[in-house]
Amino acid sequence: MSSPASAAAANRVCAKVYVQGSGWTAEQCANAGQSVSVGAAGGGRAIEAVQMAVAGSSLCARGYRQGSGWGAEKCAASGTRITLGSAGSGLRLEAVIFGVQTGTICGNSYVQSVGWNPVWYCGVNGETNAIGTTGQNKRMEAVSFMICRSVESC
Repeated sequence: MSSPASAAAANRVCAKVYVQGSGWTAEQCANAGQSVSVGAAGGGRAIEAVQMAVAGSSLCARGYRQGSGWGAEKCAASGTRITLGSAGSGLRLEAVIFGVQTGTICGNSYVQSVGWNPVWYCGVNGETNAIGTTGQNKRMEAVSFMICRSVESC
């Protein structure tokens, strides 16, 4: 993860998604210890783009898009939004890699014909983790993110 260090740990996450045929969802935010879920789990429509921001730490993320694979890593300072994927393109965003410079961020996804993953995937203090699938041509229909005080608390 290539971003500058922050003095504080991540303490809030906000996210919204662009759902194929429906447009952008309302942005949802959650403080540490609470999860934010956006999209339409089980709705049969692909997420084309994810926009997210974290308060209290810098954030880095990459998206895996249908037909083109992993995009470039995008990093942003505390409170600044990152957009992954391409809203309105008709191409599904199949996976997301994410991490914060300081603190713990966890994620989960609802994937076509799989449903919600039974575990949360976490990145801690500069490490990243991924949600979704690659190479399976499956759409993510919803995503969830949570800022945690530790991996054990997610």
